[in-house]
Amino acid sequence: MHSLKQTLDARGHALLEMPSGTGKTITLLALVVAYIQYYPERKLKLIYCSRTVPEIEKTLKELKNLMKYR
Repeated sequence: MHSLKQTLDARGHALLEMPSGTGKTITLLALVVAYIQYYPERKLKLIYCSRTVPEIEKTLKELKNLMKYR
């Protein structure tokens, strides 16, 4: 998590690779959404890539649930 925050602070790029079921998606989304809301003046973008459309749809569903929770 610390490395991801450092990447956001440096305005760099990151590649996160871990096995399935380890919580990558929600962890990344929670960190980036909190970061964007904390620094609204930076006008940051999140570009999320995935291999299949169903994976993107699942990510969007998780993002919607996260935003409801926040």
